[in-house]
Amino acid sequence: MKITQVRAVAYKVHNAMTGWKISTGSSDLHELIFVRIDTDERIFGVGVASPGATFISGDTQIHHLELINNRLGPAIAGADPFSLEAITHKLDSLVRGAERAKAGIDLALHDLMGKALGVPANRLFGGAVHSAVRVTRLMGMYEPQEMAEKSKSVVQRGYTALKLKVGTTLKEDVERVQRVREAVGPEVTITIDFNMACSPKEAIQRIQKMEPYDVAIVEQPVKAADLRGMALVRQAVRPRVMADESVNSSAEALRIIENGAADIISLKIPKMGGIFKARKVAAVCEAAGIEYLVGTAPGSRLLDAANVHLAVSLRNLTLPCEIGEFERMANDPCRGLEIVEGISRPPPGPGLGVDVDLVKVGLAG
Repeated sequence: MKITQVRAVAYKVHNAMTGWKISTGSSDLHELIFVRIDTDERIFGVGVASPGATFISGDTQIHHLELINNRLGPAIAGADPFSLEAITHKLDSLVRGAERAKAGIDLALHDLMGKALGVPANRLFGGAVHSAVRVTRLMGMYEPQEMAEKSKSVVQRGYTALKLKVGTTLKEDVERVQRVREAVGPEVTITIDFNMACSPKEAIQRIQKMEPYDVAIVEQPVKAADLRGMALVRQAVRPRVMADESVNSSAEALRIIENGAADIISLKIPKMGGIFKARKVAAVCEAAGIEYLVGTAPGSRLLDAANVHLAVSLRNLTLPCEIGEFERMANDPCRGLEIVEGISRPPPGPGLGVDVDLVKVGLAG
């Protein structure tokens, strides 16, 4: 089997929850790229790239689209789609960085390989060790009372884990956590995510003020490069500290571990370059005895299907994962993945296991 063509098209999904924002910015529109890889045996795979808003990733949809169609895609034409290590090396030698574009290709390859073998994607990398994954739902940085009301509504639908976006003032952040805890009760797992909004001193002060409200995890309280500052926060507070923006690769995961900067690492398929590379980061975590979970990027059921295939394959996974964010997208062109009572299970079909409306996204034929 040989790759004959790689095509990528732009697609926009709309956030149905108005007012959703994080400390670094906000957007009600998310730009995606759908990627189709065809072969000489008439089997194809579809993936999705999530460039992210410029204020998150620093990159653009147009740049990634151009890379896939004009450089990365043509470079792997003629390759065996099962030669994932060689393909990954080829793409990395051709373009430094651009992991979100490479992730779209990686997902399409996993979809293609699964379809060729007639197996779900997780069977390609060891199979499932978990039958299902508990889902954490994200809550944008709303005013405290609105955040509490929205959180309660999510919990009433069966979710038992929430991640609250914070990072304005000490008073507002503490009140957000207090009101949410009062609204959802003591059994719900609460993570707070600063998205790098604080200095170490500010983060420590805020987290300590939140102690009465039983915060389980604190995500990325300081700037991505400030590993010393993150280590100081970790030493000073009771909740576990999770690295997100600080970790985009296996090498960065190793630096986090060497600096004692985090208890948990967030594995994110888009920013790490795909399932293949995210599993390498997971292996570093496992070797060091550090916890991990599967994080998210806003977008489509196709990305979250990849997330849940990855999550169920991780033997040391004990934490809830961020797999349900497609629920807040108004025009997702994919079907075949739903969250039931706060639990996600990998689609049973071959490849990533979801149906993509190829006509709608512009990749039919």
